[in-house]
Amino acid sequence: MSVSEMHALISLLEDPDEGIYTTVKRELERIGEAAVPELRQALEEEGHGDVFQNRAKALLDQLATDEVRSSFADWVESNDHHLAEAMLLVDQYVDPASDLGALREDVQRIRQDIWLELNDDMTALEQVKVINRIFFEHHGFEGTQGGAARTTHALPGEVLRQRKGNSLALGALYLGMAQELGLPIHGVNLPNHFILAYCDGGHLGEFTEGGGPGSVLFYINPFNLGDVIHPGEVSAFLGHLDLPVEQQSCGPCHPVDVLRRLIGNLAYAYERQEDLSQAERLRELLFFVEGCSAPENAERSE
Repeated sequence: MSVSEMHALISLLEDPDEGIYTTVKRELERIGEAAVPELRQALEEEGHGDVFQNRAKALLDQLATDEVRSSFADWVESNDHHLAEAMLLVDQYVDPASDLGALREDVQRIRQDIWLELNDDMTALEQVKVINRIFFEHHGFEGTQGGAARTTHALPGEVLRQRKGNSLALGALYLGMAQELGLPIHGVNLPNHFILAYCDGGHLGEFTEGGGPGSVLFYINPFNLGDVIHPGEVSAFLGHLDLPVEQQSCGPCHPVDVLRRLIGNLAYAYERQEDLSQAERLRELLFFVEGCSAPENAERSE
């Protein structure tokens, strides 16, 4: 189907005849994901009435949800697990009408700014200092302080727009940048807090039996402007946060685990804001991702 034919078909969503609407809806459902960009564009155009807006939005939500779930399944099954892209997919799942183009450009701009300052002769600590300077000073990211869970502090797109996020969203974005740069930095799944570990070795090759720290060189706390925590200081850090975690539990986790926690955290934030419909949708996504990653989880637990 040509673009002009697609536009003509979508315009019929406004027809008051229920029979015509039902036929058009079925045809667009048959076309599937290929209709998503044209529906997004149509919703941005002016001059459409409420009937068109409601019908097009409902159909877009349905088709885009299928599209995003398919993208999540591909991401889980891939070898690269680029976390920055998965975070943007979460944003699109929450708002199927959103266009991720501007957010992707922002991510690549930040990555490029960091990359220009790095070189192969730098030590691990020097690399992290560069990331911290570009990420926090130049681009102005910061952690949120206190208050109830807010979706604006947990939703990746909002964190990018406002340059502010909770420890998980901010840390996941920092991790995504490091991953795009090929640095051996991983997430550490502390309860009620999220930090990172710089490992001495391959990007996904540092998962030791029992989940111990293994070859962790040092930890990074993105919520505190990328503050470096040396392994010998972790116990004091955990005590300061009043976290019931022992140092041997502070090993690196897989990007899939970070994504699952990010989705769960966002669902909790929507629940606290009494948007129960969105919270339920996110829990459905969490179950879907867990289902996609079940064989991988079993393999990691062996």
